[in-house]
Amino acid sequence: MFLSTAVFPQIETDSTEIPLKVWLYLDESRLSADNTQPIILPEKTLNRLNKKGHYSDNLLSNSEPSASIYDQISPHTYKINYYSRSLCAYSAVVYPSQIQALKQLPIIRQIQEIRTFKKKPVIKTAESLKILNKSTADQPFYGNTYAQLAQLNIPAVHDSGYTGRDVRIAIIDAGFYKDHTAFQHIIDSGRLIAERDFIFNDNNVQDEIREDTTSAGAQANHGTSVWSVIGGYEPYVYIGAAYNAEFLLAKTERIGSESIIEEDRFVAAVEWAEAGGADIISSSVAYRDFDNQAEDYFFRDLDGKTSNSAKAINWAFERGVLSVIAAGNDAQRFPQDGGLLTPSDAYGALTVGAVDRNGQIAGFSSHGPTADGRIKPDLCALGVYTYIAFSSSASLYGTRSGTSFATPLIAGAAALVMEKFPDLPPAQIIERLKKYASLSDSPDNRYGWGIPNTFRSLFEKDSSFTPNFYTEETISAFPNPALQEVTFFFQWTNIIPSAAPTTFFVYNSIGQTVWKYTLIPKIVGLNEQIVWSLQNLQGKGVSSGVYFLSVKDGDKFLRGKLLVLR
Repeated sequence: MFLSTAVFPQIETDSTEIPLKVWLYLDESRLSADNTQPIILPEKTLNRLNKKGHYSDNLLSNSEPSASIYDQISPHTYKINYYSRSLCAYSAVVYPSQIQALKQLPIIRQIQEIRTFKKKPVIKTAESLKILNKSTADQPFYGNTYAQLAQLNIPAVHDSGYTGRDVRIAIIDAGFYKDHTAFQHIIDSGRLIAERDFIFNDNNVQDEIREDTTSAGAQANHGTSVWSVIGGYEPYVYIGAAYNAEFLLAKTERIGSESIIEEDRFVAAVEWAEAGGADIISSSVAYRDFDNQAEDYFFRDLDGKTSNSAKAINWAFERGVLSVIAAGNDAQRFPQDGGLLTPSDAYGALTVGAVDRNGQIAGFSSHGPTADGRIKPDLCALGVYTYIAFSSSASLYGTRSGTSFATPLIAGAAALVMEKFPDLPPAQIIERLKKYASLSDSPDNRYGWGIPNTFRSLFEKDSSFTPNFYTEETISAFPNPALQEVTFFFQWTNIIPSAAPTTFFVYNSIGQTVWKYTLIPKIVGLNEQIVWSLQNLQGKGVSSGVYFLSVKDGDKFLRGKLLVLR
């Protein structure tokens, strides 16, 4: 949500002061129904929250501070840009002389300067602008996109009738050339749902002369290429992975020889996409080196929960949004740790690496492990000579390399799975893609779980995907009543699982422990199944009666009930 900043307070400052862009973190303990107001979310967003996320009227993330809080803070700033629901913080511009007064406000918990990142060039190769022939003999409908889609077995999914219909995908990038012929079908059918320019605060993500004169026509190039990989549709010339999806487009990066990217724009775009009903976010925006080296993220910060961009991705994940994030192109620049960028380290990110047409990992493709030891990337797709659309002409196509262009392929694959399984939360979509990937039995930190087989992810019969047994904050049992054996089902609800094991308990009616089972917590949305043979801790069969089930999930308990008949 954006607050009006048309009128700025008149303040006296030293004329030599340089304004700072800062986060003003609020003290959550001081926020209540009396000084916050609920935001109005569209029906599609509410449906996603209720089916795949967590929604409650009293959650701070569904509210924003009221005018009373805004009025306390704004006189001590040059301007307030917006309020972040994921961080519980205002993005603001202040003069250094105002900071002390802000610190004195009880509502302010912390003040932190917003990081600015100096953009690195896109991966260049000798053939990166090579224009290929516009058809292939064996699959003419796909043109030169057939190889990158066939590597993921996507054409077979298209043949089965799944093309991304009714799945809403948000793309966060630098700009988009909407007049390219690859997007004509999206525009004509009204599937460009919304667009937002977070640089110039308007609703046009295309290059505008008054805004983008410093970019030499390049402002829209990267985003155009990424969008085409998912949504492009020009039969016999170009076919995207999920060409019938709906789209939200967010412009957050300024392109130029000394491009400065501010992390708060990314956070704002994530929250805008979530509120706009996005099912999937696809982003090749990532951070590590900042304009001020003192603000750099170090490897120890890549723990899935430290950077603000990772926090935003985790927040969206909890709310039922699947974020597909590029791993980065810095494996060779950071050989000591693999060169991951944030938010690709986020717990809620499906992180994508790049392979060539033979399935070999690209040398530049960043990789894990993360600072806390998790495997990254999660999956890989073609990121070496990926066939894409260019923004310099309405009908120009060619190839580019980078994890930026592997990422939308996986986002498209995820959209196809989501179209078939619209009620599955993000963790289960990721689980299906991993389960039928090339390295599902032996994942590593170069390829992750490998290259997914999208067709199998949609159509493989798997009894473990039975969502009827999984209800939020409840342990289900089947059969119930149980005679000889029972299976317990529940879904983990914490975005950042504890590293310590937890214990599943079965109690009798007087509170005695009858049986227990030790297990490792998983990330929010993943399902758990536990089989119990109806024997107690001494190996003897339990008697008929009612039994109570409990397992600790983070800071709360999941509970259930079982009837045994013997």
